[in-house]
Amino acid sequence: MTKQELVKLLKTEFTNEDGNINISGLDFGEFEGIINLSRIKSRGHIYQSDHSNEGEIYQSHHSNEANVYQSYHSNEGNVYQSDHSNEGKVSQSHHSNEGNVYQSDHSNEGKVIQ
Repeated sequence: MTKQELVKLLKTEFTNEDGNINISGLDFGEFEGIINLSRIKSRGHIYQSDHSNEGEIYQSHHSNEANVYQSYHSNEGNVYQSDHSNEGKVSQSHHSNEGNVYQSDHSNEGKVIQ
């Protein structure tokens, strides 16, 4: 199965009554490799929440025309955020971190709310 065939299957089998694709709750259990969800394209919203992970979560190079919301993260390790360029609003709140938080090199035309 190609990736585009998988996209077609997801649209056909996992589109709910509201017209949204819902593949939340995927359980990769004991899988120890990398799960790569890069380069997802959508005209609508992309929701990512409630991830449970023992490895790192790596997010980079997002291109977004609307707002960015990040909240309720709980981390035992460090948080690194850098090189963001935003024209809309960035909202970050309710984070709990045992490690350090590193932020640098942001360029924002809109509001940054922390």
